[in-house]
Amino acid sequence: MNKFQISNKIVFSLPFMLAGFMILSIFIFNFSNQVVVAAGKYTIDPKINIKKLNNPEKLKVVAYSNGENKTKYLTGNDLNSNTATVSFQFNQKNDLVTAVHRDEYFVCAYDLNAQTNEMKSYSCIEGNLENPTGKNPVNIGSGPVVTLSTGPFKPVKGGQNDIIKNPTMVVWIENLAGKKHLKDIKAVAMIKGEFKSKIIDARKLLEKSKDNIIKVPLHFDKEPEIGPIKKGDFLFGCVSANVLKPVEGTECEHRELSHIGHIYNLVARHD
Repeated sequence: MNKFQISNKIVFSLPFMLAGFMILSIFIFNFSNQVVVAAGKYTIDPKINIKKLNNPEKLKVVAYSNGENKTKYLTGNDLNSNTATVSFQFNQKNDLVTAVHRDEYFVCAYDLNAQTNEMKSYSCIEGNLENPTGKNPVNIGSGPVVTLSTGPFKPVKGGQNDIIKNPTMVVWIENLAGKKHLKDIKAVAMIKGEFKSKIIDARKLLEKSKDNIIKVPLHFDKEPEIGPIKKGDFLFGCVSANVLKPVEGTECEHRELSHIGHIYNLVARHD
């Protein structure tokens, strides 16, 4: 066989090889997506801008979605570039709620002193699920301060006089009157990377309510691992249940602690 014949065979085979490669790539891509769907999972994937942090050594990152809370820590090589990435996987369905498009969630990242574990600064964002069967990328630690984002990492200033010991976060749930088949609802509060939650019998509590508002107190009786709660810390409150639909199965609200009292009200559902 001469060189011309070999060359022709290679040229003739090349389109078939490329086509086969493309088909294989599509199959692998589709298969990987099907695995996510078949497993009933989705992910929230924060991309954390740490460019302006002063040599970060440790980050604590927390997330809440669809009745579940997650925590991860980033150290060492995780923090060697201008951005740090992490992925949180959640169940699409559980006993209380099934995730749907536009459900609310939140993510917070805390820059920690690696020796003392004290928080130096934080950045938080509240978002909506765009893909309840796949990946949901979100940027944190960058951009302007807006309604749903604290923007760049910010410190919590103040001394001993700004410490709040054993606060109670009261999660309010409004506009449930007239809901048929009212069942259990999960109420959650998070501050400084610590979560408290309670599953309530919504119908019983609503029957006892004089104003058709359910108020769920969640008591933080221990100091968070990253330092005491202070005026200026950021608080989230969420509720999760299928009965909250048709709009969203998980609804969240947030606020900055503006005083040193011990009771903080947060209307998680008001639609």
